[in-house]
Amino acid sequence: MPNLVNEILLADLQREFQNMGSCVVVEFGKLLPQQDIEIRSQLRSAGVRYRVVRSRLAKKALAGLDLDLGDAMKGRCGVAIAPKEGAIQAAKILRDWIKKTKDAPLQIKGGVVEGTAFVGAAAAAIAELPDRNTVNTQIVTAISGPARSLATLFSAVAGGLARCIQARVDKAGGEAGAPQS
Repeated sequence: MPNLVNEILLADLQREFQNMGSCVVVEFGKLLPQQDIEIRSQLRSAGVRYRVVRSRLAKKALAGLDLDLGDAMKGRCGVAIAPKEGAIQAAKILRDWIKKTKDAPLQIKGGVVEGTAFVGAAAAAIAELPDRNTVNTQIVTAISGPARSLATLFSAVAGGLARCIQARVDKAGGEAGAPQS
């Protein structure tokens, strides 16, 4: 019977990992029920699914995707599964919860973002990564900055030229350029 249960769990994990965009792996100790409910509700509100997994089965499921989170998959593990780069948001939620909670029984051990596996200190750094919208904004700002400066420069040159011509006309008395009838 346990082999059949393990096969079903493995197939379910493989299906979830194949459909995920990214994930964060956490190791948890003596997590209180209220803490678990709080973490799950925060992750759920961000569109992230959190589930406790058997580390041995999770390793097998990830091995089928050529992802190695070896050291992250030890002990009591939980996986926050997110669409696209949602693991960044999940890691930020978990990081903030860990900072807020005294003696937090939770630790970020690994993660996958856009097909790249992160383990150890690099996994904790996932929370520091900017999300796609932030990166797009930074790129647009970097591109539009020089263009804006160039437009301001051309506008200033044309405006300066017009003021010089007007000053010359005013100095000549204003009638020099008027047509004679």
